[in-house]
Amino acid sequence: MFPIVKQEFTSSFKSIKAILLILFLTITSVFTASYLTRHPELLAGVNQPSAYTSSIKFFILFFGFLFVAALSHDIINREIETRTIRLLVTKTSRLRIVLEKFLGSLLFWCTTLTINFLIVSLYAQQWFWMDYLTVLIVILYITSFNIFLSTMITKPGLTMFLGIFLGIVVPIIGLWSAFSEKWYLVPFQYILPYHAVIISGTLLLLPVLWSGLFLTISYLTLKRKDL
Repeated sequence: MFPIVKQEFTSSFKSIKAILLILFLTITSVFTASYLTRHPELLAGVNQPSAYTSSIKFFILFFGFLFVAALSHDIINREIETRTIRLLVTKTSRLRIVLEKFLGSLLFWCTTLTINFLIVSLYAQQWFWMDYLTVLIVILYITSFNIFLSTMITKPGLTMFLGIFLGIVVPIIGLWSAFSEKWYLVPFQYILPYHAVIISGTLLLLPVLWSGLFLTISYLTLKRKDL
């Protein structure tokens, strides 16, 4: 029923890079959770949920853009460059291509993060709902932005370069703006998800709205492309 979703999801798990990434995140989560379980004195005076999930949040906030770009920077423009998108548009709409590509990639990341949170929860003997929701919102934003970038730029090599560049620059600007009151950084507080993650609450809806905007622009751009 959703062949593109299935194809993106399964192909992500078949990638060597994806397997290494999953192992890296899982091993890090296990090490952090087990270490804190053996040394509960380290949790004195700190927010325990934040401590247990710190490694997951750290890697997604600091390296999420790099991780997503490394695995699927060419998620749309690969199909355009190889002309396989011509076959896709004869079988389904361009809107479904964008949405299913997005959902396939998002499902991969949701599965990976859920596994890591389950591991941490087994050690902590509780489920960290707020941290889990926050991380999923960040990955939702990053995945939709990746779709946007891959649609706007038709060269896979260029999106790989930009993915690496933005993966380094965006966290720096995002975290700097989140803790700064300088006027020229204020726009980044509302464009990037970092300020919303730190403030939390209803502000977390902002990255979701941005995700919707990224996908809408991606669809409209693909709709106008001469394939």
